[in-house]
Amino acid sequence: MLQTSIPKLDELMGGGIEPAKSVLFYSQPGVDENSFAHHLIMHRLQKGDHVLYLVNNKIPSLIKKKFEDFDWNIENFKKKGLFAFFDCYSGFIGGVSEERFSSRFDLKEIKIKLFEALGKMRNNNTLLIIDSLSTFMDLCDKKELFLCIKECLEKLKKINVTPIFLFTEWPYDKGMKEKIRVLFDCIIELKAVERTIFLRNYFTLNKASWISKLKRQEIPFKIVNPGGVKVYIPKILVTGPYNAGKSSFVHSASEKAVSVERIGLDSKGTTVALDHGNVDFEGFTVDLFGTPGQERFDPLLEMLGGESMGVIVVIDSTAPETFERAEEMIEKTKTEGLPNIVVANKANMHGALKPEQIRKKMNLPKEIPIIPVIAASIKAIREGRNKKEICQLKKEDVSKVLDTLFKEII
Repeated sequence: MLQTSIPKLDELMGGGIEPAKSVLFYSQPGVDENSFAHHLIMHRLQKGDHVLYLVNNKIPSLIKKKFEDFDWNIENFKKKGLFAFFDCYSGFIGGVSEERFSSRFDLKEIKIKLFEALGKMRNNNTLLIIDSLSTFMDLCDKKELFLCIKECLEKLKKINVTPIFLFTEWPYDKGMKEKIRVLFDCIIELKAVERTIFLRNYFTLNKASWISKLKRQEIPFKIVNPGGVKVYIPKILVTGPYNAGKSSFVHSASEKAVSVERIGLDSKGTTVALDHGNVDFEGFTVDLFGTPGQERFDPLLEMLGGESMGVIVVIDSTAPETFERAEEMIEKTKTEGLPNIVVANKANMHGALKPEQIRKKMNLPKEIPIIPVIAASIKAIREGRNKKEICQLKKEDVSKVLDTLFKEII
């Protein structure tokens, strides 16, 4: 299988793209399908595969610049003969191509020269990128184009080349769009979906001929520089009563976490801060925002809750007197319908309640998971209290919380 290095996409496809199967990135206008192709190209080149990139809608140097924006150097692979552009655009605008392979914007000539180029650079795993099918749709006779694509796909399969087509769903005829979809073995849809008050980009696997049962999941993503395509959950709210362990959770879950703003003093003269962390976990990129537990900061809780895609409520399982406040905070997040998880911190301490006892006392529905967590080291807790340091939680407990929440969101 040809992995894309986008973990959730590979998972949906059963491990990656089956070699020689045709793939269509089917994008709504305004959603960037090119970055998915660039991400896939770079990963396959690093694995030693060959890539031929047919471009018909821009000069190749602009694509090279896009790779550089991601901090990827395509020139090294060009010099090794692993990567080449097939330039159909320069001839279209009356220019002279500087690329190794090129053609006039004529379907018959493109088809002949394309297979000549593949013959010169093909190896065991060769990818052919067509950027873009939409441009061919706009400028070519539709009947001739569909016949050409069908013939090419059959021939590419015989020579074990994996074709990747990029397509933007402009307002074409509905029957024509359906005819396109039938041609391909695999369809990856990229779309912008409105969720309550915000707009996010999602991808989903619509079709894969080698998968018997597709997972119908919408995966949120963003394009980051450098890095390429990342499964992205923009905001997870971490909240809970005072001293429950919110900062410990944010810092334990994050590669980088900071107390971003000192916003006051509590009744004991202790500084109060907002915690912010970024998590990279099993293909996900996530921002965590931890809120203070004191009631006077509830307006902040409501504001952050309204923009979140999920909520982690941290409670002290040894302090049932704080559970009522935790229930109140859940309500104030105004996140009804979004995934919620209760993290029962200090689960190995004296007097800690078990999850079923917590559920009963907090009147929590069965669909809200309650996950016990404990400190990585009791000694560290004692030393941390003296030094006012944040306590690290057990890694496997934190991973279970994140895994459960992300599955709920997806």
